[in-house]
Amino acid sequence: MLLVDTADHDAILQALESPGVQGFTTNPALIARAAGAEILSLDDYVGAARKLGKIAVDIGAVRHLMIQAVGDAGDIRKQAILYLDEMKAARDKTLWMKLTPTPASLSCCPALKDMGCATLVTAVFTPAQAYVAMEAGADGVAVYLGRLMRLDTDWQRKLESIAAIVKSAERTLLLASFPDRHTVDVGLRYSRDITAPPAVLGELLASSLSQEAIESFDGKVAWKG
Repeated sequence: MLLVDTADHDAILQALESPGVQGFTTNPALIARAAGAEILSLDDYVGAARKLGKIAVDIGAVRHLMIQAVGDAGDIRKQAILYLDEMKAARDKTLWMKLTPTPASLSCCPALKDMGCATLVTAVFTPAQAYVAMEAGADGVAVYLGRLMRLDTDWQRKLESIAAIVKSAERTLLLASFPDRHTVDVGLRYSRDITAPPAVLGELLASSLSQEAIESFDGKVAWKG
């Protein structure tokens, strides 16, 4: 699963032109940035997220939309109802509610599943968090790989443990926070499910060796003007 990490309408449309991109992920920071605001009210946040749901319905290439829930358990369920209502015309698309690794947020997993949402526990940095998320019934976890690599010298052991826990539960490990393509290459050792910002997404097919080969191939064909 290859997703683009943005809430900007134009960036979403451009990213979906790239081969393999199946949808997009968001969070409060991305939605506020797309709205040109530092902070959004809850109503404005939910309103913007609902508009993203409509985009997902209108664009055939979108198969997955991930929206981060905010507030307490009651708020989370109310948001899911609104987003599902926005996407009710599209039965072939999956709405993922992104939850934080807190007791109140994880307690929503069973109810969200019954409503027809998939759940992704985001900002997971430890094996213990991944384990509790799996036991709570989450469909996956998201690890900010770039941040983990930058801030934790023991990142590799932790990521290996998280990957093993998620794999044993047959759930999804989504890797995020990619500052560059090199970090993507590292992440692909652990999971094929990633979400990358538009700039990094555009670099995934880049390779100087590939470019040399392409130029060699093209040089063997006489193109007519």
